[in-house]
Amino acid sequence: TALNLGWTPMDAFFYTTNKQLWVQARTTRIDLIQFYVKRKHKRYLNYNITGEYYSDHNPYEKECNSIFEKYCNYKGYDDHSTQLVDKQYGNKDYFIYWHNGKIVAYTQLTRYKFSVVAGEFAWNYETPELGLGVFAQNFECLKYQELDFKYYYSSYAYEKACEYKSFYNGFEWWTGREWSKDKELFRDLLSKDSKVESLKDLYYRHKDYYKE
Repeated sequence: TALNLGWTPMDAFFYTTNKQLWVQARTTRIDLIQFYVKRKHKRYLNYNITGEYYSDHNPYEKECNSIFEKYCNYKGYDDHSTQLVDKQYGNKDYFIYWHNGKIVAYTQLTRYKFSVVAGEFAWNYETPELGLGVFAQNFECLKYQELDFKYYYSSYAYEKACEYKSFYNGFEWWTGREWSKDKELFRDLLSKDSKVESLKDLYYRHKDYYKE
């Protein structure tokens, strides 16, 4: 399939299109057959957090929109969502997370036959000590294991900000040629990404990466 060959689908554009766009990037995934919760992550599963899985619909869309706004404000992101044209593809899954009876995070994913592609995750950052990102990743992988899925695709990885993607058992990344389990090389590439400051830097990074 396209996913297995390193292609990732896009679902938001700055223009209208009737075609599905797939791109090649340093995509990441988790092999769910190899996945299990790390010992150091288990403490996050003991916090007073509950998660619910919804297939094909999100009954808390209004609350999730509010979470997304808080997430963008905390991160300092520019929200260009009003300028984007959404093109829905595939079947959507949603995970809603509560803490002390209040919705604090959500994930939207696209479901394929044996794989799922993570699309959007956001949380309100009111209680950072909960590690909701770690909780959600483990919770969702366990759920898809239960449903007999093979892979959880975690989208692209670029710069050191994406290093966390490699912190889970079963992690793999697309080199442009094949799926690799080499976490050290992956992290080295991310570190070098963060040092690129010009097109000249990018050119030499490209040569270094693709040398035989």
